[in-house]
Amino acid sequence: MAAAKHNIIVSRGEDFSFTLTVADSSNAIDVSNNTFKAEIRRGSGKPLVTSFDVTLTTPLSGIVDFKLPKAKTLLLDANVNYKWDLFRTDDDANTTTTRLIYGDVKVENNITDI
Repeated sequence: MAAAKHNIIVSRGEDFSFTLTVADSSNAIDVSNNTFKAEIRRGSGKPLVTSFDVTLTTPLSGIVDFKLPKAKTLLLDANVNYKWDLFRTDDDANTTTTRLIYGDVKVENNITDI
């Protein structure tokens, strides 16, 4: 399965979050025994800039929350091009790892000193 491309826009100094529902063609997938990892870097093989906090909100319904709290969005620089992606590891299926989403990260600079 090819990963979906989804670019994101992050405002420095704000909490950034999104919710993902993992599903097959018609039904949500139980993600109770899954792990998720999403990171932001300047590119492949570059040092980690920051990573998303992951919460299995309603795992039986495939619902997972991803968050970059304010402290993490402040690590991003509006003058830098970043990339991100998200991986799912299914521990029920012999530890199968799949990249679900990837894309560019656009950072909007904050004006207010926070």
